[in-house]
Amino acid sequence: MIDKAQKYSCILADPPWPMRMASQRKRSKEGKKPDSLPYPTLSLEDICKLGVGSLAEPGCHLWLWTTNSHLKEGFHVMESWGFKYLAPIHWVKPSGMGNWFIHRTQTLLFGYKEKCVFPLGRYRPNVLFTTDPVKHSQKPDESYRLIESISPGPRLELFARRKIDGWDSWGNEVECDTVIAV
Repeated sequence: MIDKAQKYSCILADPPWPMRMASQRKRSKEGKKPDSLPYPTLSLEDICKLGVGSLAEPGCHLWLWTTNSHLKEGFHVMESWGFKYLAPIHWVKPSGMGNWFIHRTQTLLFGYKEKCVFPLGRYRPNVLFTTDPVKHSQKPDESYRLIESISPGPRLELFARRKIDGWDSWGNEVECDTVIAV
């Protein structure tokens, strides 16, 4: 059941950033079909327009996944949704990929709405070490455990790829529990 009035104390988002695959430029110059991501993406403008701030209670924690190439845009998205940036969390992977550098990290930006409160835990490490992801863009279980140790519920995951116990979900790969204004 979808509750349009639900407000959240914790929001986790993994937007489908408008990314180019590493081989896309070379393949298009060769007249071949470019590689694509295994899911549809959104423009930065469309991501910013999502009414995420309207789902947040004062003091809500926002956890925003971003790639290294979209780090600057991550700060912009956070601000456009009405949150203030506080700290980065780094996911260190055993392997990586990239054009100029081999990216073995991905960043989870932490922010808050209106006031910064930590009713659960604080003083946690800002680095997650894990094995390789199970599938493209799936985030480590350790990230959910970290978030749950710091941010109280109710919790919402945006652009969810799977249902997590104790979390509401929104995205095109799961049954949605809420509606977002666009």
